[in-house]
Amino acid sequence: MPPIAPSLAALALLLAPPLADGQATRLTAADYARAARVLDATLSTAVRNGAVEAHWFDDGHRFWYRRDADGRAEYRIVDPDARTSSPAFDSGALEAALADAASPAAAVDVVAILPAEQRVQVRLADGRIGDCRLDVPRCTMQAAPTAGMLASPSGTRALSVAGHDLALREADGTRRLTVDGAAHHAYGKLPDASQRVLAASPATPAPVGVAWAPDGSRLFGTRLDERAVAPYPFLESVPRDGSWRPKLHAPRLSLLGEPPPPQEVFAIDVDSGRKRVIDLGEGWRLHDADLGWSRDARRTWRIAHTPGWKAMALVEIDVAEGRTRRIVEETAARTSLLPHGMPFMPPNVRVLEDSGEAIWFSERDGWGHLHLYDLRSGRHMRALTQGAWTVRDVIEVDPQRRQVFFTASGREPGRDPYYRHLYRVSLDGGEPLLLTPENAEHDIPPPFATLLPPAPPRRAFSPDRSVFVDSWSTVDAPPVTVLRAADDGRILMPLETADTRALDAAGWRPPRRLSALAADGRTELFATVWLPPDFSPQDRHPVIHATYGGPWTLNAPRSYAEAVSTFNPVSRASLAELGFVVVTIDARGTRGRSRAFADVGYGDFVGPAIEDHVAVIRQLAARLGGFDLDRVGVYGHSFGGYVAARSLLARPDFFKVAASSAGPHNYQGLYGMEHLLGLPDYGDGATTRPTPQSVPDLYRDLDNAHLAPRLRGRLLLAYGDLDESAYPALTLQLADALVRANKRFDLLYLPNRGHDFFRTDRYYTLRLWDHFVEHLLGVRPPGGTDLEPDG
Repeated sequence: MPPIAPSLAALALLLAPPLADGQATRLTAADYARAARVLDATLSTAVRNGAVEAHWFDDGHRFWYRRDADGRAEYRIVDPDARTSSPAFDSGALEAALADAASPAAAVDVVAILPAEQRVQVRLADGRIGDCRLDVPRCTMQAAPTAGMLASPSGTRALSVAGHDLALREADGTRRLTVDGAAHHAYGKLPDASQRVLAASPATPAPVGVAWAPDGSRLFGTRLDERAVAPYPFLESVPRDGSWRPKLHAPRLSLLGEPPPPQEVFAIDVDSGRKRVIDLGEGWRLHDADLGWSRDARRTWRIAHTPGWKAMALVEIDVAEGRTRRIVEETAARTSLLPHGMPFMPPNVRVLEDSGEAIWFSERDGWGHLHLYDLRSGRHMRALTQGAWTVRDVIEVDPQRRQVFFTASGREPGRDPYYRHLYRVSLDGGEPLLLTPENAEHDIPPPFATLLPPAPPRRAFSPDRSVFVDSWSTVDAPPVTVLRAADDGRILMPLETADTRALDAAGWRPPRRLSALAADGRTELFATVWLPPDFSPQDRHPVIHATYGGPWTLNAPRSYAEAVSTFNPVSRASLAELGFVVVTIDARGTRGRSRAFADVGYGDFVGPAIEDHVAVIRQLAARLGGFDLDRVGVYGHSFGGYVAARSLLARPDFFKVAASSAGPHNYQGLYGMEHLLGLPDYGDGATTRPTPQSVPDLYRDLDNAHLAPRLRGRLLLAYGDLDESAYPALTLQLADALVRANKRFDLLYLPNRGHDFFRTDRYYTLRLWDHFVEHLLGVRPPGGTDLEPDG
């Protein structure tokens, strides 16, 4: 019998895609090492001093910040009046003060600087707090704060979770505040739908979903009643504790067409323990953002919404009496509403109690704009912004000068419509004033204020709102950070220019930002393109579309930091180093532009997006040359995993190879997509699933499984067995359809991985690279490689 191996090798050569002129016939471990050096995770800290996080002193507008000085932390104090930036303290003196409390190599986080007293407050890696005198030098150390506690505003009381209830620790002991908590209806705990149950730390966290009133007299919060929700099984096949018997986890998760768990809104008088349940009205639920409290701590303002965000309202809640009042209410005509142009961002809503006004965000006129309302009557007073551009973030409100500062995109003609600029507008009306004129992406973050997850505020503006910190960049121009005057935006002094020497040493090359037309032939779209080192318009380089794809956010980087290391998708610069042209496109249906642009992604978000991806890649190929349109691949994670598989199945004429990780391949088997895809309609407007097998028409069409017979290219499906965002069953249900259709595909099971493995798992990253190198580049991947870059 003749040997089999040579025949298989010959067959592999016949099936491999043809190599283009000048293309390498093999890749080596050195090529992978070069690609690893520009991987997002490798470069996550490579840009030094790319931003300035200001810690403002109470005296008006001086601040201190931390910078990286050749691998050593350096702290500086900025005085805008004197236009100076000087060392905050002698680092050697701090080291001497800490000599008896920590080893020289111990991580130290400076949390406060008091220059007049020559004192620095630090937090050590073990959680201890040090109050350090630099003139002595000596540090007085305090034990780490007790874990699992939510301190009151005065610090004299603390709230904790006790079983399924809340407990209060006071000077004279601890007492229960609630007694009616139960499993799956608990106080202060993450609900199962939080997507963080299986990866939870064994330590008891501080209470979540509950907040102190500013005077410490009351607690306000929410809890979900998941007792009637059916368990959803996850199998931990390789137990993390080293045992051999697989473990079954069964969080309570509602799927499409099942009633969501009821939400209870409550207020508790801390002294008496009396609890009030607050009725928002039938169908209304509370968003988790805290919009502030009244001065007497009796009232709080929140955002409420109905199922699918078909209506939303600014609600005033009297926590003392348990009464509610909807101040502003808005209803969607066709799609859904959001209190911000981007999901998951804090609402662009502010309450101005002293003047009796509220700033409200709305897309009612087709663009995201700010409106002023009377807080008492709910009367619309005026539109603060208007026009064919969109407000992105409310950054600061100055009630005394009656000004609101906000970022917006698309207002400056002839510029990238995604670039954010800062503006100031009067609450009394008038045109916005541009404060950051540079043609670039300006990073001026809003202060973050949500109950879940809690995050410390990061303020770009001084407490007196006279100056602010501005960092700007593009994908090929490193960040520049300056201090500006808030009245007209003039630059008062430079602060930092980013140090990119580590990028240069790694061989990172910036991508290009380009535009093209959508599949409708009219709408301008934007893409970011990474080219291989040997790119030539005369050669034919394989192309990969890197996508996130969902209507949640933006895909194509606009800033330098995003181009270097981003959240999703990753590996773009690395794949370019391996010889691919890599493209990311913001198609119709994504956010950051007009309401009509975003609404293309409501319901069937994937069909128009894929057609836009194809149209843009073809135009870029015609413009740049060097694209081999016979070898086009696609990859993505989460929503991008869905879109990657869908692209291969829906357009096999264009896409030849796909890698899909953690994809929600159907949405009838998922939770919480109604505000993006639309409420389910099971006939006659019914939104409750009549049978376990019932699927609304829209959701049936979105199911990738029904396209399984169309598979022609090479598909890699990957999933983690503890993924609480895109459940493992969703990938296996698509795999089952492919098996029944007798299709060849690769299935990669990753034990004990949650949803983030795409960004953090070196094994999956290597298999992703191998998949495209073998099936799209057409060469054998090198063996024995790892993601540790060589020296």
